[in-house]
Amino acid sequence: MKDLIAAIDLGTTKVVVAVGEKTPNGVKVVGYAEVASKGVKRGRVENIKLANQALKKALEKIQEQIGVKISAALVGIAGQDIKCITPEPWQIQRKDFDELITQSEINEITSLTYNLALEDGYKVFHSIPQAYNVDNYMSVSEPVGMIGKNIVAKFKVFAGKENSQRIIQNTLKLSGINVQEIVLEPVASAESVLTDDEKEVGCVLVDIGGGTTDVIIMHHNIIRYAAIIPFGGKSVTEDISTGCGIAWDRAEYIKVNHGCCFSDYAEANKKIMLQGVGGTNNKEIQIKVLARIIQARMEEIFEAVMWHIEQSGFKDVLRGGIVLTGGGSQIKNIVNLASFVTGYEARIAAPNAYSIDPKSVIEAKKATASTAVGMLIHAFNKMENDGVSYLGGVNNITLSQETELLENSANELETVGVDNSANDGTAAPKATKKGFGFLRALKKGGKKIKDGLTPDGLFSADNTV
Repeated sequence: MKDLIAAIDLGTTKVVVAVGEKTPNGVKVVGYAEVASKGVKRGRVENIKLANQALKKALEKIQEQIGVKISAALVGIAGQDIKCITPEPWQIQRKDFDELITQSEINEITSLTYNLALEDGYKVFHSIPQAYNVDNYMSVSEPVGMIGKNIVAKFKVFAGKENSQRIIQNTLKLSGINVQEIVLEPVASAESVLTDDEKEVGCVLVDIGGGTTDVIIMHHNIIRYAAIIPFGGKSVTEDISTGCGIAWDRAEYIKVNHGCCFSDYAEANKKIMLQGVGGTNNKEIQIKVLARIIQARMEEIFEAVMWHIEQSGFKDVLRGGIVLTGGGSQIKNIVNLASFVTGYEARIAAPNAYSIDPKSVIEAKKATASTAVGMLIHAFNKMENDGVSYLGGVNNITLSQETELLENSANELETVGVDNSANDGTAAPKATKKGFGFLRALKKGGKKIKDGLTPDGLFSADNTV
């Protein structure tokens, strides 16, 4: 078995687990599983028990694919509590100022920013250097190898609630997974979908997930700004459900299969027939009316994106335009609407040959895979550049061997400081010594989970689609 790394994306509408290895052609994704999410709202885990149930399904799927056990992984964090902060510059006076500045000195300065004093309950998750002043040399991007007495370093730090981190760790612990690193999700997505040219000339990454929309602004290969917008694809579905008076799953189906987010491009004479709820009369809706419902929410999202672009101070230098990714980017005519609202050129992106080995599994090349695949790229880059190791999380041991070992040893889990009770009032299951659920399922010839929505309640009629 080659050296493998695992990544987990706990999203509002989906849970993704991806496993990859490094090749000369980039990261090769060898395993990918995506299941419907539970217990996660607007990018935050709210119910550990439900989130863990969905995670276990994804782990079962991927461990059947790759034939080995996952024991550790990188995991993403997002949610509307994430903040982008510009702290005061850090000034360091060097003793040996005639010696060349080393990478270890720069790393030490960066590490200090992780102890930044923040409001209660928040901690720094990511710290990204913006520029350095070395004596009289201003706005230096690469100080290593220079000489100087004073170094002034400017940073952007991305902070979130410590409690969110603990909840994520305990969610994974219930499935027997140790957290190797918590990665800011939009930072990960940027790794997998942006080209080198876009990173250099400046661009805006807009990752439209189920519960939130993540925004990253890059210029000269540096992340300059990040923000979380508390709306996503699920908000669009809820608008359709309310506006049309139909169940949520039917609203999701017609959004995916018939939705258009720019009413000017919707076909005026086409309509769809919807089955009435609870035996009520069937109803029909024009595609153009559906498009107006979708457009209203998507315009709100892109107006918020534009607000953050203006706040960033990089509005006039983003020659790479807007790059759209995530499941919500798949709505028809979204590129046209994004350009119309913001004035920037736009494109839809997914992990591709710029970032992953073309021999990766086909599912890893979807827009919904951007965050999980980006975490794999992030991990292999840190291993190569910083000497950090994430290996050992995907064991070189077959599931049959693991089952035999678990019969002779117990694995006890412990959760602390988090309310694991379910919304229905039932208590969360206590940790046991029975081993991992996916192994017991495999012994019994466990069934594969089939995900996806069905078109129940939606049918064609004369002059309909």
